[in-house]
Amino acid sequence: MALIQLKNCGVEALVLTDVGGRIVSFHRTGKPNVLESDPKMWDEPRSERFVPSPFLMDFKGYNGHEVWVGPQSQWWKQQTLNPEKIDSDLFWPPDPYISFGSYEVVEQSESSVTILGESSPISGVRMEKRVSLEADGSLYFEVSAENMRETAVSWDLWLITRVNGHNPNFVPVASESDVFLGEPSHPWQGRPTYKVENGYFSFTPLVNDGKYEECTGKAYIKAVKPIIIAHCGDERLTLEFEHHDEELIHPEQAEIELYNFVHKEAEKSLLELEYHTPYKCLAPHEKISTWSRWRLSPLEKGEI
Repeated sequence: MALIQLKNCGVEALVLTDVGGRIVSFHRTGKPNVLESDPKMWDEPRSERFVPSPFLMDFKGYNGHEVWVGPQSQWWKQQTLNPEKIDSDLFWPPDPYISFGSYEVVEQSESSVTILGESSPISGVRMEKRVSLEADGSLYFEVSAENMRETAVSWDLWLITRVNGHNPNFVPVASESDVFLGEPSHPWQGRPTYKVENGYFSFTPLVNDGKYEECTGKAYIKAVKPIIIAHCGDERLTLEFEHHDEELIHPEQAEIELYNFVHKEAEKSLLELEYHTPYKCLAPHEKISTWSRWRLSPLEKGEI
């Protein structure tokens, strides 16, 4: 079964095992899904699923929560199967084996599941993920990546949680100088607007420059602590991560990043809540791992 349902203590989650082992739904019982993901894509025919290969340059946005390796500039530089991508400055797309590969169930209960992915010949790693709904109503996520080669590879783990692009969002910062906003993804797009107020960075997608149909940009954030908050309807989603010294993070990344794709229509907009682990050279069969904890609570008026 490609879609695994988890339930415990008033929260529910769905894990799509055959498209990168991603979480596609998370919500309190009776409440809407807070993740951005299209249910019509969850059970599409197998003939419509991508088959990972070194030459698959297409991408399909199943969204939800997934894990990549970083930094982006190295995605195709530690492989020999696609020589054109080794020399190319076009880093996109991410490793198709990581994004679209199948995961097998290792262990499963009503409230938790452990899944194991396939070994990627592009990145050289195999990921194992565990999703558990805890007794306190939180979701606890763990992931490890093992170097399956007989030679070293160097990566970080890049956790990406996608919600609607119009959602209010907050990351605790000391000052505006702790935020760097990257360039738009394409020349025809504008930059998203943001503010630093009351100790929090926030993208402000509803006040963007009207002359651009789309605004895109990534904020690289030196957070006071590794927490991301998003308001999803009347729900408050809080993501917590392990904190690491700044010098351990790859210089092209930040421990906390937010990417905002803004369109005036909410259904066409996207907000990515991102986290990077320390960048590490992995010896053969060495592993890197990380965790995150997700909490949902009713959103009170005026609450961050």
